[in-house]
Amino acid sequence: MNWCVVLPSLKVSGGVLEAVRLAEALQKNGPSSELVAMWSTPHPIATSLPVRHLARWNTRAELVPVQYPILIARFANRVRSQPAARQVFTHYTTMPLAFTVARRNRFFFLQDLEWRFVGTWLMPLLRAFILFAYRRGHIISANSYLTACLRAHGVPVRFEAPIWANPAFASDGSATRDIDFAMVIRKGKHKRLDLYHAFLDRAASARMRVAVISTEDELISRVRERVAFAVVRPSLDEMRDIYSRSKCFIHLSDHEGFGLPPLEAMGAGCVPLCRDSGGVRVYMNEGLQELVMPLEAPIEVIFTTALSLVRNESMLKRLQGLCRAIFGRGARTSEGCEFPVPVSAD
Repeated sequence: MNWCVVLPSLKVSGGVLEAVRLAEALQKNGPSSELVAMWSTPHPIATSLPVRHLARWNTRAELVPVQYPILIARFANRVRSQPAARQVFTHYTTMPLAFTVARRNRFFFLQDLEWRFVGTWLMPLLRAFILFAYRRGHIISANSYLTACLRAHGVPVRFEAPIWANPAFASDGSATRDIDFAMVIRKGKHKRLDLYHAFLDRAASARMRVAVISTEDELISRVRERVAFAVVRPSLDEMRDIYSRSKCFIHLSDHEGFGLPPLEAMGAGCVPLCRDSGGVRVYMNEGLQELVMPLEAPIEVIFTTALSLVRNESMLKRLQGLCRAIFGRGARTSEGCEFPVPVSAD
């Protein structure tokens, strides 16, 4: 019985990358795996796994209502040809397809509380639909924080596939740290682009050197004139180089089921300063809790705290070593895990 991991597309993003890693881990520890993408993308993630596309359309929001019935019908045909395959749905846009699959073979990979992705008026409706779907399948949670959140909503979690950053982000810390702040900016209401722009305005006024990374050309074009480095879709090696040269990583989301970029930066000894988006608590511990700021903290307070941090060389040196140590322990533990890991009902 093989695994099939269903994605909206193979667009470069942390969530898609982790879904691909899950599929690779499932194949490594059991039967064969393949990826099914609902839509195409001009910048897909590279993978050695077989990839099947339901359509060769690029995503366009205005066409989704017309395209969805066709995508569901095509997926249902695939399911009929592979009735024993276990299907893993990875995003709320893939969930309508889930109801074409027998309940015993219906899995959901949870990386965030996805109803937070949309506007306030739509959030209760999306939350009701997502929880309805979750209660009618098997949940694979990305970490203990998300497991606790779902249980609070009365949804049992059967497995965990703990996320950790790629060990290749680790560095020895020998690079000169000539960048004050690094950040990854993304689209989405809960990603808080407004706060990042407010932070960049203050950093420019203070003549601080900032590196900004994004997968979106449009976002990079809006910040290019205010920062020292603006990089779109960098390789892992390029990202590690930026983190190795940076003193502090800034993360300003309202909510993240995990929040991978700050952890990746920690591997290179770049100290994260994060708003309390939830998932960052999984790895910002053992002395890093002081760098998790309340959601209600004004951007002025966040910037002042960040400025004090990068100007305190002794504190930075201590925290850099702590970041690398936490990253290394987690990478070693994650490397020895088999996926998915059964979770107790407690």
